[in-house]
Amino acid sequence: MKKKLLIVSAILTGLVLTACGENDKKEATKTEAGTIAASQKIEISSPAPLSTLDTTQTMDKNTFTIVQHLFEGLYRFDDDSTPIPGLAENVDISEDGLTYKFTLKDDIEWSNGEPITAQDFLYSWKKLVTPETIGPNAYLLDNVKNSKAIRNGEKPVDEIGLSAPSDKEFVVELEQAQPSFLTVVSIGWLAPQNQAFVEEQGKDYATDSDHLIYSGPFILTDWDASSDTWTLKQNPEYYDADEVKLEEVKVNTIKEENTGINLYQSGDLDLTRISGQYVQQYSDDPGYITYSDVANYYLDFNKKAGTPLANTHLRKAISQAIDKDALTKSVLNDGSKPLNGLIPRNLYKNPDTSEDFREFSGDQSVYDVKKAQEEWKKAQADLGDKIKLSLLVSDDDNGKKISEYVQSQLQENLNGLEITINAQPRNNVLQTRKDKDYELSLSGWIAGSSDLDSYFNLYAGDSAYNYGSYENADYDALITDARTVNANTPDKQFENYKEAEEILLSQDAAQVPLYQSASNYLINPSIKGISYHLYGDYFNLRNAYLAE
Repeated sequence: MKKKLLIVSAILTGLVLTACGENDKKEATKTEAGTIAASQKIEISSPAPLSTLDTTQTMDKNTFTIVQHLFEGLYRFDDDSTPIPGLAENVDISEDGLTYKFTLKDDIEWSNGEPITAQDFLYSWKKLVTPETIGPNAYLLDNVKNSKAIRNGEKPVDEIGLSAPSDKEFVVELEQAQPSFLTVVSIGWLAPQNQAFVEEQGKDYATDSDHLIYSGPFILTDWDASSDTWTLKQNPEYYDADEVKLEEVKVNTIKEENTGINLYQSGDLDLTRISGQYVQQYSDDPGYITYSDVANYYLDFNKKAGTPLANTHLRKAISQAIDKDALTKSVLNDGSKPLNGLIPRNLYKNPDTSEDFREFSGDQSVYDVKKAQEEWKKAQADLGDKIKLSLLVSDDDNGKKISEYVQSQLQENLNGLEITINAQPRNNVLQTRKDKDYELSLSGWIAGSSDLDSYFNLYAGDSAYNYGSYENADYDALITDARTVNANTPDKQFENYKEAEEILLSQDAAQVPLYQSASNYLINPSIKGISYHLYGDYFNLRNAYLAE
């Protein structure tokens, strides 16, 4: 199974994302008994090249999947997606939930043998929110004392509610109690960074595998920013290195699904992602694995003033003109489900009532051709009979299928609307959206934690992810109240978020939720112990191994 792969290609899955899903159907078990094979080397495919391995800057889920193998933080996820101590030995949480005192494990080291200390967390967390080095996920620390004011340039970074009283103690002070906080710190965006090493590398830091050091179970080799292939190897300095069985994981970026399938069937590839027709074709394969993602794939609008999509009637017409049932059943046909809300199913339940937020909030942005055409006539009265829009998509199989379907639906149901498809490599799509150089885009967001705010923040007025320039003061006030004053009152918090969702999707049509995705793989049945987390990564190989 170890032939040299000579695959140089682009990407497999298409939309822009950030974390993972819930198992159903035929699940992979985590700890099957079996004799460990003498050779522990595997080869897998990647859905896209890596974007950046500076953990303060990483955005997409594919890169986070690798990040979760290379950089461990204070906590990590067990097989059931429960946060458990990682580099921390334990945490002491104050009775009011506002102070977290982490104690680091003894003898934890970077891959270069240097000790990992509390100062490494202090440095990376400050770096994430400092305006000069700010990362797109800086909002995740908004609940840390003074952090939001710091990232907005209103206070100096030294006033942040973080401290390192000693090499082994790291203290976090929160503005409000946050039940999801340990989930947030279990993702690579809050992994440590060694200040001396980062500053020594200068502009070369994280540009290739030689200018990085690692805190996780694996190290990276043979990678730079242009690489379509790279290799994970055991990190001998990792504190739990004895539990890491895989010696080498070669990764190849593969664009065409049939290429990955052929390599899997010939024994040259141990893991490849599949979708659409291939799911039905290979659902009986011994290596077939499926699980539901906690994800929202959606159509996003650039609402720049003076452009057609600044018109609310046009956005409402588009939001009600797409048949999501047909999209998931006939086009995708891979276990994905229609989604009529910002928040996907299974992200968060009210701890008092056990009611899932999606069920509580109800349906928004529902397919209704009659209402869509009524809004379309109002838009035409404002903008003219014929409107032409460009749809930004990734140039992979899913991007092609979904964009062609959306194009067909909009042009058939809204006479006079012309949609042109602008297909780009996935990482280019990310940059184009950041540059706000688009009109419509197919995008996706996968839960980074169980926190509802991670989705609502996408459209906050000051969010780094608010690429479409959405602004609504009432929306901002509601999600702020939900995150702060009502954080410990689930019923009020749910009401805040429900009202915000109604404003976002029904009143302003700022987004068109399309579907909640499913992840499907063909995986060598001899590989045991793979974890599939709700958040952070597509899959995790920390405890995986090849059985005889």
